[in-house]
Amino acid sequence: MPNLKHSPVLCIGAAHWDVRSQSKEPVRKGTSNPVSVARYPGGVAHNVAVNVCRLGSTTGLVSRWGNDAAGDALQSLLTDTGLSIIPLPRSKLYPTATYTAVLEPSGELAFGLADMEIYDDFTGDILTPLKSDLISFPIWFVDTNLPIETLEVLAGWQKGNGYIAADAVSVAKSSKLMAVMDRLDLLFCNGDEASELTGMALETEQDLLGAGEFLISKGARAVIITMGPGGVYLFDRNGHKHFEAKVVDVVDVTGAGDSLIAGTLHGISRGLDLERSLQLGLATAAFTLKKQGATTEDLRELSLDAIGSV
Repeated sequence: MPNLKHSPVLCIGAAHWDVRSQSKEPVRKGTSNPVSVARYPGGVAHNVAVNVCRLGSTTGLVSRWGNDAAGDALQSLLTDTGLSIIPLPRSKLYPTATYTAVLEPSGELAFGLADMEIYDDFTGDILTPLKSDLISFPIWFVDTNLPIETLEVLAGWQKGNGYIAADAVSVAKSSKLMAVMDRLDLLFCNGDEASELTGMALETEQDLLGAGEFLISKGARAVIITMGPGGVYLFDRNGHKHFEAKVVDVVDVTGAGDSLIAGTLHGISRGLDLERSLQLGLATAAFTLKKQGATTEDLRELSLDAIGSV
């Protein structure tokens, strides 16, 4: 991995409003359910960007918002967090994206509602006038809320110019990354997403190792597969290594994966090797698990040494 010490990080992808509606009683279909509602910014690119910024790396964000009050509020709020927002033209076709999670009293998801058509309007054409601004960031992180064509444009711009990492986001969206696998410096995915990407059933550790090796054979320079309590597997062209998950008292699992990505990218932006960067990612995820929500202001209090000791 090239020395990227003191390199800023640019996150490109989903940044929208999450609405958390927690039912006071077991959710019943076909009738009104009393709930308590909270609204806060979310999206993979948003969560990663905010956490990288709070950890201390210079961070930019590019997302696609509607020409509406929700988009205005997001841009204003995120600018205040210290992120460098690279503004895109607002969509005239779609509103700012929203994800609504309806939760049981236990906190388990009853169902989710995703209004995210705007990300189909996140095209390479609207990014082209901003290409020079984008490539001024040596490290890029992209998520698969972007259309395949946009991922291909971005991967083409960054190849040979800087470092590009990607997150599979979900099983349904993960297959988009096969089109750019040979241009990725780092791929993040979980076991289900790795299974989808490779077409392999991951029933044993040997299956998982085979999936990681397959993704490396498709051109990715490094692959991180997360397995929840089973820890994390790092693959590169020299082989693989397993990292144990940190044991903590879990308060909220929301955003733990995004925090792992953020901590890893923060380490890379500080010039650390990938193994040490991933260890920081695991510690950042463990810290987030002990807090409410996908992002926490408390990350501002942590140094690299403090994160490593979590």
